[in-house]
Order: sequence, then structure tokens, then C-alpha cells
Amino acid sequence: MLKSKRSLLSNEKGSAMIEVIPVIFVIVTFITFSLGFFGAIHSGILNSIASRNYAFETFRHRSNLVYFRNNTDKENAQLSYNKLGIRIHGVTSEKSPKGSDIWYATTRPININMLSSQKEVEAAGSDSEHNQKVPTVNNERNDKVGVNPIWLKSQYGICLNAACGA
Repeated sequence: MLKSKRSLLSNEKGSAMIEVIPVIFVIVTFITFSLGFFGAIHSGILNSIASRNYAFETFRHRSNLVYFRNNTDKENAQLSYNKLGIRIHGVTSEKSPKGSDIWYATTRPININMLSSQKEVEAAGSDSEHNQKVPTVNNERNDKVGVNPIWLKSQYGICLNAACGA
């Protein structure tokens, strides 16, 4: 009995392995972005809870929020918010320098990528680039400034006089 010669191109053994490689790549990409967005949203929620908790703790049913503490001696009051007109409570970044008066936004990457380094993420959307280019975009579509990492800044506050909202 003679065997029929079949072409090697019509052999289908192992073709499923070639088809599954792009599918695995898509699934891994989806998982890395899912973890990154979960981390960013989770950090935003925790920062919001912390800001609100600190605001309620310092306000604590006080009728006069102009002074930091309830001191009857106005000359020795440590801090007065009368000039500013508002009191704001927020969470600063874990990377901010200790004792700094500037509030730095918390940054979280969009994707958790095990293959690339954090330096590549910071180069894609660096702090200096964000601060220089974002304010110059006036009612235009932003296609020049990167959005990775996400910047989070949660704040809660209260107006102390009618002029703060103006």
C-alpha cells in the first residue's frame, strides 16, 4: 500500500500554539492595566478618606474655625486662617520632602509592567513636563502631554467668609 505524500504546509500540528501567543500577550496587557488602574483608584479613595477624616477631626463641631486651636487668648493663637479665608485639608505625596509647605500630588502608574522600569514611566509623564505643558493647553485636545503616571490630589475644605468663593 502506497502512502500519499502530504505537504508540510497542510500539517496542522502545533498551529494552536502559534495562535495562542498573541492572545496571551493581550491577556497579560489587560491584567497589567487592570492592576495599575486598581492601584490608582484605591490610592485615590484612601487619600479622600484620610483628607475627610482629618477635616472632620480638626473642625469637630467648632463654631469658629478661624483659629487652629480653641484658645481664648487671641494674641497667643498659633495659627489664624482669617487672611486666607479658607481651611483646606489634604494628603501630600509619600515622595514629598519632610517639612515642605508645598503639597505634592501622589503619583500612581497606569499599568504595572514587570518588563519595563519605573524610569520609563516617569519619562513618559514627568513632573516638569506636566507642570510646563499642561497649563499652556487652552481648550485644545491634549495630545502632547503624557498621562502616565496619574496624579492624585484629594482635598477637603471649608470657606470661612463669603469672599473665598469669589
